Amino acid sequence: MSKFEKLNVDIRKEHGTSAARRTRLQNKVPAVVYHSGAEATPLSVDKVSLNKALKTGQMIFEVNVEDKDQFVLVKEIQYHPVTDEIVHIDFQKVKEDEKISLEVAVRSSGEAQGVKLGGLLVQMLNSVSVQCRPAEIPEFLEIDVSDMEMNTNLFVKDIILPEGVEMLTADDIAVVSVQEPKEEKEELVVEEDTESDEADETPEADEQSSEDDTKEESTEEAKEDNTGEKE
Repeated sequence: MSKFEKLNVDIRKEHGTSAARRTRLQNKVPAVVYHSGAEATPLSVDKVSLNKALKTGQMIFEVNVEDKDQFVLVKEIQYHPVTDEIVHIDFQKVKEDEKISLEVAVRSSGEAQGVKLGGLLVQMLNSVSVQCRPAEIPEFLEIDVSDMEMNTNLFVKDIILPEGVEMLTADDIAVVSVQEPKEEKEELVVEEDTESDEADETPEADEQSSEDDTKEESTEEAKEDNTGEKE
């Protein structure tokens, strides 16, 4: 990461729900920045610059607080349940030479052999926890699925890490899997059900045919008896 996006922030002197509402009416987002052993500092962040910065995919930004340039890590973002707008954001102050822990997205690369044969690639883990210095934070991590056959998995231990990045997530957790299509199994179930229905219908048809034969025989016997009486 060569450089960090800058955010326009101001220190908030008012606290509480009403103060936060007034901050949002000014097209700003309430925020706090904290560091271990120090009291949290309430901030307000320009909404436009914040949304623009978050779209870069970066998690570390540069801010100026009390005339001091600082680097902060996004720790938590709260969204409005209806509008999905950001209503509050928490930052953690970091130093350039200090290792930090954070979540990084995982993406698959390549086309699995099992997929070429009709299988489905299923990603079961979308992010992992890593530790590194701010300048070494990767935008995302890749896992190569090219050699995956049908009904196989790749795990966290199969992710190749950039230099300086340490994995914190357990190695034995599955990340991606190539599975057989479920449609084939569903078709087999439907065919079995159809055969079962046909088997159930056959005895009823035989019984109906037998009843019809019995009625025909009774009718013929009755005709013969009537003929005999007339003679």
